[in-house]
Amino acid sequence: MLDKIFDGLKESLIGDKPFLRKLRILRYVTCIIILFIAFCNSYWNLLAYIDLPCAPLLGNEFRSVLQSTGIVVFIIWLLYGALFHNLYRVVNKKYWMNLSYTDILLDFIFTVYFLVYALNIWIEYANGFQVQIRTEAVLAITYLVFCALDKSYTLHKNKYKQNRQVDYTEYCDSEGNPIPIDAKVFYKGKKYEVVKYNGIYRLLPYGDKMISSALIKLEDAASDIEGKLLLQK
Repeated sequence: MLDKIFDGLKESLIGDKPFLRKLRILRYVTCIIILFIAFCNSYWNLLAYIDLPCAPLLGNEFRSVLQSTGIVVFIIWLLYGALFHNLYRVVNKKYWMNLSYTDILLDFIFTVYFLVYALNIWIEYANGFQVQIRTEAVLAITYLVFCALDKSYTLHKNKYKQNRQVDYTEYCDSEGNPIPIDAKVFYKGKKYEVVKYNGIYRLLPYGDKMISSALIKLEDAASDIEGKLLLQK
């Protein structure tokens, strides 16, 4: 049974899944380890029935650092995750790609830390140490529930977008294709999003947030033959 679990985990980590998804799987593993040890410590020591090699304890200083910084690092990770996704509002777009790579690197560092933290708890418990991980267990449950709700919301949102009725403007692109509301289009070599402002369809530069009457009217772009308004396919 354990061999199948380890083989399945190994396959999910070395497959062609995106790197961020692999990190998320490792965080799931971290939560499961913490919840498993919390269950064994409070109710039924299942490790007594599992033939696992007892790993040696980590160094005392390293274990002390892990034990004293676990909750603090978790709070820092939450705050960082909440703040990072708002950086695009204040950071120049040309730096966004570098920030994205930095985010992946920090996500990897945090994930490895949490995994080592959970493995240290496992090793200490397997070696007969008393562990107090009620707070960690509550955080693990909260994280798993949040991920499940977030996944459910994303699937529901995608299903809604696929099944909803498409509303069209009264304009076509240069190839005669009707243009839907909220469509992505190219005009004079630049990407725009079709928005409605004060009852008039306008072209908002893609990625911008501010809508005003100074934007290009869709009617003018559709009638501009040289501009070659094209619907993104």
